[in-house]
Amino acid sequence: MSSQHGTRTPNQQFTSNVDLYNGWSATYDIDGNVMPAVDDVIFNDRVVPLLKSTEGDVRVLEIGCGTGRNTIKLRQHLSPGSTIYAVDVSDGMMQQAKKKLEGNSANVNWAILDLQTQGEELAAFVGQPVDIFISTLVLEHIKLDAFFATLGAHLKSGGWAWVSNMHPFIGMHTGAGYKTGKDGVRVRGVSANYEMQEVVDAAKKYGLEVEGDIVEAGVGDDEVEAVRQFGPRAKKCVGWKIFAGFLFKKV
Repeated sequence: MSSQHGTRTPNQQFTSNVDLYNGWSATYDIDGNVMPAVDDVIFNDRVVPLLKSTEGDVRVLEIGCGTGRNTIKLRQHLSPGSTIYAVDVSDGMMQQAKKKLEGNSANVNWAILDLQTQGEELAAFVGQPVDIFISTLVLEHIKLDAFFATLGAHLKSGGWAWVSNMHPFIGMHTGAGYKTGKDGVRVRGVSANYEMQEVVDAAKKYGLEVEGDIVEAGVGDDEVEAVRQFGPRAKKCVGWKIFAGFLFKKV
């Protein structure tokens, strides 16, 4: 596991995750970032069918709702009476999410909370354990024990969780971040690179077992097709595994 924080190089500036995502929020959905694009494809393929097959009203906790990429899908594919608890550390990102769900936010509850330092506040916000837990492209920013302790505490027995993260293949070399328009400096936050087995082992400590295969994905091996589907920035990722997705069941 490796982490970086608080130093500047000629091409990179490290900052807090709150400042990272507040600064990124206005362009996150439109800057051509490949990771969220791949995350969307896998979420639609693996998670949306599970949501559609869910019967009755359920309660969902989403850690790291960001700009609402997945929050809106939860609202669209679950019953109208289902309740969503959407949490993020960045007010800038959450404001984008609220705009995205404007007119379709019934039973969506919002909170700016950091699970690593505000566990009691999170527990008061969510209340009873939930049926479904969603967290995509967040894990690199959180210590494994803190993350899975939260997941285990808030997911009811028999419930399921979908967790995605940057694949360790590229996590060795980079982390979430964006380039500033004025000088091209890449802004990054606090990130850690977790191996697959580290994630699985940490989850097991809190009563969570992997269901099925871990999803390892990228943009594919065909550059033309990768650019067509994911945009020009996909060129540098051709042939790489950049995404890891885990479906967990609470035992």
